[in-house]
Amino acid sequence: RVTNMSNLPWVEALRAFKQSHDVSSDEQKREQEVIQKLKGIFEEERKKETEHKPSLKIIPKFFVKKTTSEDIMQQKLRREARTRFLKRKTEELLEQEYLEQLWFLLKENVTANEFDTETETERINYDHFCHVASLLPPKCRKFFTASTFLKFERDEHGRIEIVPFFHYVVRKVNLYETRIQLSFYDSAGYGYLREKDLENYVFELIPTLPQLHNLQSEFFPFYVFTAVRKFFFFLDPKKTGRIFIRDMLTSPILAELYELRQEAWTEEEALANWFSVQSALRVYGQYLNLDVDHNGMLSKKELARFGSGMLTEVFIDRVFQEYQTYEGEMDYKTFLDFVLAMDNKKTPQGLSYIFRLLDVQKKQLLDGFVVNYFFRAVVKKLEEMGNDPVNMEDVKDEIFDMVKPTNPLGISLTDLIACGVGDTVVSMLIDMNAFWAYDNREFILQQAEPDDGSNGGPGH
Repeated sequence: RVTNMSNLPWVEALRAFKQSHDVSSDEQKREQEVIQKLKGIFEEERKKETEHKPSLKIIPKFFVKKTTSEDIMQQKLRREARTRFLKRKTEELLEQEYLEQLWFLLKENVTANEFDTETETERINYDHFCHVASLLPPKCRKFFTASTFLKFERDEHGRIEIVPFFHYVVRKVNLYETRIQLSFYDSAGYGYLREKDLENYVFELIPTLPQLHNLQSEFFPFYVFTAVRKFFFFLDPKKTGRIFIRDMLTSPILAELYELRQEAWTEEEALANWFSVQSALRVYGQYLNLDVDHNGMLSKKELARFGSGMLTEVFIDRVFQEYQTYEGEMDYKTFLDFVLAMDNKKTPQGLSYIFRLLDVQKKQLLDGFVVNYFFRAVVKKLEEMGNDPVNMEDVKDEIFDMVKPTNPLGISLTDLIACGVGDTVVSMLIDMNAFWAYDNREFILQQAEPDDGSNGGPGH
């Protein structure tokens, strides 16, 4: 005779205890109740709107204007809803233990083939792929879809390599995690970060990056300004004051910042990374060295000493005319944009910055007059340094031949970017040293070659 266990007193007591302490179940019920209530409210609103605008029955509403209401309760409700949504998304992320379990199961379910060698790459077919998915927790299964499997190259037996697939999952998890982290700083809630939002993010990120452990707290504000400016220089070319999070996620700039998570790297790697301590101190040191009168700002005369000190006076004047200054002097943030442009003249953003300075006529075109106007200042510096005179018309023709503009009357920004030598062209028009190096490139190459006694020495 089998005893009915469900009638035993201790079973009833255990069941009652579980029901009374099942917090997660109660929370889920409350969550469902809220969702149902909200659905009812939205449905009622939709019916009222349809009665007011009958055309909505035929043509669905595809645009909803963003609310500009300043109602405090509405703002709090929106903020709370976003916070709860992001927390829910955070719970969907795969922790390290899940990734380890995923990797273990992939290894355990490798699809072998009689023709495989001992050194053969580990692969898995679709049946085993689905089997692994069935063994994993539900939150892992979104990576085990047919469409995901088909993204990877398959061998003649229909198998994919497990290592690239696992790396794909890890990258996706990191991407989701970063997306959620950035969204917590999206104060407006519209999918973009304003300058202050990004400054807060970078400031709170500093203690988590091993390569910034030696950064002194007094330098934190200047480091934050330095880091944030690169994001806005490259990802906000129209100066809207905001960067969409999706653009940040697909940008190599964010990856460059995350390189600071490495425990160790070489001096060369540090100097090549804009976000490193060494690079930030170098740029800030430049600013302090240029600030001769120590008033915290740069005048035209002080900025003229930038680099080799051979930038033309005309070009420096244009910088102060076009970009933000305070009582005729440049602050650190404006200086950072200037440095980024000068260091990245090969990029569309760098060329766009300088093109705006060269376009004195505001025609979006650099014609012969503009080229001569800027090059005349280069010639003046050359003569002051005792160099031979240069034929300006010949240089102008050479520049047009280098760029090959679509419009023979002038060079557009698109032409500069497309020609592949835009950085050389703009450098020739603003920097005496850059023009001299271009004009004497053959002599410089000869000097760089080892002397084997076969030539007659340098000349030009």
